[in-house]
Amino acid sequence: MRIPALVITPHSSAQVPAEVLAQMLGERFYEAPERQARLEWLFREGDPYTEVLFHAPEAHTLQAPYSRFVVDLNRQRDEGGNNGVIKLTDFEERPLYPAGFTLSEPEREERLRRYWDSFHAEIERVLGTHEVRLLVNGHSMQPTGPAIGPDAGKPRPGICLMAGTDAEGRPLSASPSLPQKLALEVLGLARKHFSALLRGQPAEAIALGEPWASDPLSQRYSDPARAKPVWGFGLEFNRALYLRYEDGQEYPNDPMIRALNGAFREFLAEVTERLA
Repeated sequence: MRIPALVITPHSSAQVPAEVLAQMLGERFYEAPERQARLEWLFREGDPYTEVLFHAPEAHTLQAPYSRFVVDLNRQRDEGGNNGVIKLTDFEERPLYPAGFTLSEPEREERLRRYWDSFHAEIERVLGTHEVRLLVNGHSMQPTGPAIGPDAGKPRPGICLMAGTDAEGRPLSASPSLPQKLALEVLGLARKHFSALLRGQPAEAIALGEPWASDPLSQRYSDPARAKPVWGFGLEFNRALYLRYEDGQEYPNDPMIRALNGAFREFLAEVTERLA
């Protein structure tokens, strides 16, 4: 029997549909090295290995089928801007498309219909047909804030918990994804399960609301205006915890990925038990 939780990784994929990859590359789409280089770039700029970090076979799970640079599933459907639902640059403001590229409104709507709508329809199906008391949205973050981040150039904590509150658990809106008491309790459980692993690492802190206070997907499905709202939060792992850096390249630290996943599964079980 599964525990009543849904674990989502909206940015874990590096896959790009052919029609979108062709828009990104133009004539270079027909060159295999160019296609491979672009997919590797988008993998690095996404949330690499989060489908492993947040692997939880005892819960309901859902992973993104396509890259966040196709459609960002953790944004509102109509969200514009550089870091909106359909991005034209990466997080260092490097262009994803050839100069002069524009996405027409019919093309934009078709992309959202295919990829954003279908993913959120599956979330709705899981929430509607299974007993789910908790939604966890799993991410990774760069060790320091990128050019378009809220903390550009600043070092980040080892783990960030996002529940729509400030660092003391005080709600920042009328409907945070966790109430203050529960947000602080979840923070305490995160410190219980992860602190030993983070000791001596480049980033040791486990923070609430730093550098982000809210996780859009968690906020969406915890909204009390919904017929069946569910408590939720986002969880960010600092990439410096589980990647090795050699010659300017990133490589997975497999033992640390395994250890973080084990701690996450224990953390998830205890959080869900407390909610029950």
